[in-house]
Amino acid sequence: MDTKFTWSTNQKGEKALLYKNYLYRLRRENQNGSLIYVRINKSCPRVITLKNDAIIQCDVTRHNHDPRLTEDVQTVFTGLKCHVINDVDQSIGKIHEEEVKKICE
Repeated sequence: MDTKFTWSTNQKGEKALLYKNYLYRLRRENQNGSLIYVRINKSCPRVITLKNDAIIQCDVTRHNHDPRLTEDVQTVFTGLKCHVINDVDQSIGKIHEEEVKKICE
């Protein structure tokens, strides 16, 4: 099982898990410290369980839809969001230019 994931944010700015181009939101934290993440698309049945920032269980159900964005595009959006949040004094236009330069290099 591929266990590589990244942290992202959803449209509301809440922390989300990005795994294989699909976003997951936190459903609950179990008493044993594990976290249950479900797909942001409520009609999708996929669930991921994390413990100590590692995927310990991922159901094998197939997604009933395609991912919204390619991994490259999602990575760019995640980078832009982080940059905007962490550098509030800089204009969004300037941040966008810097991120585009990173991609083109």
